[in-house]
Amino acid sequence: MIEKLIQVVLFVLALGFAVAGAFSADEDTANVFYFGAWCAALLLIFALAIRIPLYLRLPASGVWNAGIVLAAFGIILLANIALYRHDTHFDVTLSGRFTAPPELETVARNLKTDVHLTYFYNEQDDDARTAKEVLAAIAHKRSHFRFRALDLDKEVVVARDYGVQVYNTVVVEAEGHRAEVPNTVDLREVAFAIQRVLSHKNPVVCFFVGHGEPYETVDRTHWHLSHVETLQARDVPGGGDTIEAPPAGVQRLKLALERIGYVDRALPAPMVTAVPNDCAVVVDLGPRRAYTPEEMKVLENYLARGGRLLLMYDPDFPVSPELGALLRKIGLEVGDGVVIDPVNHYEAEEDKVAVPYYPPHPITQDLALTVFPGARPLRLAERIPGIAATVLASTSKDSYLRAINGARLGSSEGPVALVIAEQGQWPGEAGKPFRLVLMGNASIATNAFFPYVSNGDLVVATIRWLAEDTNGPRLKPLTYSLPELRLTHHEMQITFLVLVVFLPLAVALLGGVVWWRRR
Repeated sequence: MIEKLIQVVLFVLALGFAVAGAFSADEDTANVFYFGAWCAALLLIFALAIRIPLYLRLPASGVWNAGIVLAAFGIILLANIALYRHDTHFDVTLSGRFTAPPELETVARNLKTDVHLTYFYNEQDDDARTAKEVLAAIAHKRSHFRFRALDLDKEVVVARDYGVQVYNTVVVEAEGHRAEVPNTVDLREVAFAIQRVLSHKNPVVCFFVGHGEPYETVDRTHWHLSHVETLQARDVPGGGDTIEAPPAGVQRLKLALERIGYVDRALPAPMVTAVPNDCAVVVDLGPRRAYTPEEMKVLENYLARGGRLLLMYDPDFPVSPELGALLRKIGLEVGDGVVIDPVNHYEAEEDKVAVPYYPPHPITQDLALTVFPGARPLRLAERIPGIAATVLASTSKDSYLRAINGARLGSSEGPVALVIAEQGQWPGEAGKPFRLVLMGNASIATNAFFPYVSNGDLVVATIRWLAEDTNGPRLKPLTYSLPELRLTHHEMQITFLVLVVFLPLAVALLGGVVWWRRR
């Protein structure tokens, strides 16, 4: 009876896993279900086989036995073919050493054309061998992902043909384009290289300069973003000189844009009479001085002919009457003061507003928590016909405004907008639709706050949306910082209550109960 019950259970499991795999939308999940069905089917075959007598007392028992054996071999062969066609990969290491990063999985899953990847690795490097195994596993699952690994010390001729001289160099080729990533075992870099090759273009992001923006035009070949490195020994005069990127700089943003195939350059506002046509997006990040009337005319003409503009203003930026009039044409207003949110904020600093929820929009897709340090209020004053406006980030209804000098300006009427996106026809124009994103904070894109939670994701996603670069997979930008766990004030309170109050109290209560029962 128990044996029959086991057989019935195995049959139901095999059938259930197969049906679940057939109706699963995600290919990887379907493969896992198929693997479960394969295991259950083989166990069922084994359970049935041990009940079949080895010798049957029939006239044609030999033929019958041979038929049983051939049928068993046929079923096992078909099961293995099905398993091979729906292969899956399990990483049982504690650290996930043989698991591909999400960025590479996303790119490989979305490939529509063949991508050839050659990895000239160092056989003596454990990390390089691990990277090779992970890439081979992906190539086995994804038909468009063509991969081969070559030991650089043994394949000297091939390496010379490719012009490779450095260990662990990845060469990506697709549709006549090529990208090279030297000396890497970070497979996230491979994912970005594939995306650069498939983009077939390098959109130019033009940064306005001339008003105190933190964008630097000096080309540095070596930056340290997560630590300070001295240039000379401690006992040498001048040994305190460092090459650390400044907290207010935008090196992290520039490197993140470079990894997805974008090019950045400065756009000196006082010298520009019109925005160049090759600028896919124009960014003014953290100006400190007001625009001149001539510069405002340049911005208005750019938007009127379908420009893509990202404006990021800190509270100390003076909004001139000309800028206010320009924004009012499309229903926007920039307020004064600093937004304080006593409900949603980072750690115990109420001026670092945390935004955990977003409305549906291509920019906010898959976006997690973001933190706006010292943001100024924005307002969607009115809806302009022909222009679609969306408030992408806002505070809680309990927020209020504080002047830069610290004085309270009064409570706000409901949530305060921090990011607003617009697209549509410029009033009075009938040309190409414009796109504009207005942010009441520029620090979110600087080195100090770019790696915070999803700050970098928001900035890069905004630039990609402005450039209409939304067809490719969404990759989390590299922040070049050590991983940290960041919590909002509410999350810190819950963590404190659970770990410091409830957990010790529960232990004390259970101890008291045990003592009372044994007393």
